[in-house]
Amino acid sequence: MWMAPALAQAVVDGGLTEPETGSTLSSNLLVNGDFSDGTAGWSFPSTCFSIDPTTLAPNGGSSLLFNNPVTCSHTPIAMNSLKVGGGEAYTFSGQIKTEDFVGENSGAGAMAMLYDFTRSPIFNGTVDWTNFSLTHVTVPAGSTGSVRLQTYDQAVSGSAWFANLSLQEEVPPGLQMFLLYPNYRGLMFSDQSQVASLDLIVTPPAGTSLASLQVEIDALDAGGNIVASQIFAPTAAEFTGTLDLSALSLGTYQVVGKLEDTSGNLLMTQSAYAIVKLDASARAGMNAWIDAANLAHFGDGNPHFVLGIYDTTQYSDLVSYYVPELAAIALAPINMIINYYITNAPTQAIAAYTTAMKQFGMTLLPDVSGFYTGSSVFPVGVAKEFGTDDGDTLITDYVSALAGNPGVVGYYVQDEPAVTLQPQTFNQYSLIKAADPAGFNLAVLDRPLDLGFWKDTVDVLGVDPYPINEPSGNDLAEVADWTRAAYQAGHGARPVWTVIQFFQQTVASAWPTQQQLHDMSWMAIVEGATGLFYWEYGVRGLYEIKDPVEHAALYQELINVTTEIKSLEPVLLSPDTAVITANTAVGTVFTKTKVGTDGTRYLFSYNYTASPVTAEFTLAGPATNVLDYDTGTSCAPNTSTTFYGVFQPYQAHIFLVSDSASATPAVCATPTAAASATPTPAATPTGTLKPTRTATPTPTATPTATGTPTATASATASLTPTTTTTATLTATPTATATPGALSVAPVNLKFGAQKVGTTSRPRILKVTNASAAPVRFAAMSVSGDFAQTNSCGASLSAHSTCTISVNFQPSAVGKLIGDLPLHDNATNSPQVVNLSGKGNRR
Repeated sequence: MWMAPALAQAVVDGGLTEPETGSTLSSNLLVNGDFSDGTAGWSFPSTCFSIDPTTLAPNGGSSLLFNNPVTCSHTPIAMNSLKVGGGEAYTFSGQIKTEDFVGENSGAGAMAMLYDFTRSPIFNGTVDWTNFSLTHVTVPAGSTGSVRLQTYDQAVSGSAWFANLSLQEEVPPGLQMFLLYPNYRGLMFSDQSQVASLDLIVTPPAGTSLASLQVEIDALDAGGNIVASQIFAPTAAEFTGTLDLSALSLGTYQVVGKLEDTSGNLLMTQSAYAIVKLDASARAGMNAWIDAANLAHFGDGNPHFVLGIYDTTQYSDLVSYYVPELAAIALAPINMIINYYITNAPTQAIAAYTTAMKQFGMTLLPDVSGFYTGSSVFPVGVAKEFGTDDGDTLITDYVSALAGNPGVVGYYVQDEPAVTLQPQTFNQYSLIKAADPAGFNLAVLDRPLDLGFWKDTVDVLGVDPYPINEPSGNDLAEVADWTRAAYQAGHGARPVWTVIQFFQQTVASAWPTQQQLHDMSWMAIVEGATGLFYWEYGVRGLYEIKDPVEHAALYQELINVTTEIKSLEPVLLSPDTAVITANTAVGTVFTKTKVGTDGTRYLFSYNYTASPVTAEFTLAGPATNVLDYDTGTSCAPNTSTTFYGVFQPYQAHIFLVSDSASATPAVCATPTAAASATPTPAATPTGTLKPTRTATPTPTATPTATGTPTATASATASLTPTTTTTATLTATPTATATPGALSVAPVNLKFGAQKVGTTSRPRILKVTNASAAPVRFAAMSVSGDFAQTNSCGASLSAHSTCTISVNFQPSAVGKLIGDLPLHDNATNSPQVVNLSGKGNRR
């Protein structure tokens, strides 16, 4: 997956040229926010607040004093009477100072907040007034926000003052524009459409109406001459406008939007987009880019579904240093890596890292989220290499140095940023594009309400919902919601890569099961993700699992899930195509449909809810066979054009629909939407945490590999999907067919120490029937201090797998053993798994 750079035409990036002409602010919505009318409009459950006539605000006005916290009768909070409804964006600002403020903990202080959507910094020890201003604070529709002044953590002594509190609605400009196509850096190649399209939103200024306005879109050449123009009379507040550039020669053009009255009088001009017309041959020298379908091209120039993972390793100048870790990761079909710790590595270490990746078909997104002057994670080591502490100079020099590295396919520019970082990230984006006009700038957000403010700041919008944070009741549909929000924020015209939880979030939660990994991954794909990352292989993720057997079992689950996704990559890269005409569970079961090159129809679907549901799908054309890709089972539609899907809570299904089977299977049974008798078990929590990311560590010495490990370039995953992209199916085996051997892995489960009377987190066994006939189970009777649940049922279909979940429940102190024999009609029955663990008093 590698190509040599050979630019046929110089590539110069376009895109939004400067920040959008933004919102104006309304008047202060707070009631008596400046305390000029004493305490009117404020309520004080606590007795510690009063107007201070001796400590004036910077503007000479009044201030509100919080004093003597030990005398407070209630929680120290002051509340404004204003309640703001959802669906709008606000700017929240004010001034705070503290004096001799002491709390029970070191983090105590005073703050102002728009409950519970944003808050000011925590102030403690300020000797003078300090301003805060929080922009783009979005309150979701259906929600209510209120302004509160309060302490953070328990305060025991000292004083805090508040002044000039303001909450202002951000009123959108009269015209907003978003370039839908070309969707990647404004690049319009000669073998693609030459018609630009823009999403246009008109908000009539005061004294005007939609009917009295028009929008003019002009393309300007380098001399400022209008070379293409189109006028639109809006009939709706939001619409799509197009501009035909096919008559223009290759080069760069500024596309400007103007809001006018119907007489052509200019009311405002919106910031321009640069559209760069390029000959198609220019792509031959681009290391990485996004095509019009939002698919990522990298490595070999072809499109790929991104399967990425986060890692945390130290660095070295030796290629051999990285090989063992990459070989282990490569057991899954990973093609992209983000590594936090490599951020501070010298560029020669990056070269060694990407050289090692080459043999595994992997690429790198270096993390540059701290490359800002004043950043708490500013990469001092890299700054020393380039001899600068200026963030702009550093990012330009760093990207220029890596631009020729084929293994570097872009940059990870933000990790869960505050929306206040968007302006400096936009500036960084322009610097990166100038230094390397091909690649992927990725930002991953944990506040979906902020997504709309980032859509022109990066090439790829990312989100990282981590819904598994308690032993049960986890809302996996959050993955769908966040992915959908990112897709909609980019109007479907920017790629979305979703980060999937692959770690234990708190001591009260659990690692995701293989079923949960599967369901979250396919939820994201159905909602528009063209790439997935998994957090994380390294520190605070898989590294925390020290038992090598458990470590391998957890990663094997990710291998199984990603191998299935990889097997369907050709289909995932194909355009969406209508396959069904009706779904009886619309709004509960969501779907994406495609057609393979051989005519096989694919229905990707998931249950959005925590309850089981049955959906009946109506096909656009008749079929003879429906295959469940995960289980390998097939049946005939109940009519030639309808079939059922049974979904457990949050479950995702992949159905392959064919009309060319060599034999017609039995008609699918009419399902019932009852809960499964063997649901995916909830894992018992252990102790791995994902704390808030802090400064990037700098190793005290560069590790040096002592030898060159031997590693193969790839590994065969033990899960082999029953079907890839072929629609040809064989007849269901008859009852007289004889199964072969049944494999169970691993054959030994060691649980380690567990407190007597408690239950361990589950360990997973994978049962594989590689033969051409089903295996029927007679019994699975576990002995000793162990328990099992399974997804195998009464039989296991040919060429398919199931799982057994085993828990250790010690009843006594010391070493405890047991076994789990599987009695069945396979040739090697019974298959016996040896179980062991140690009971501890504490």
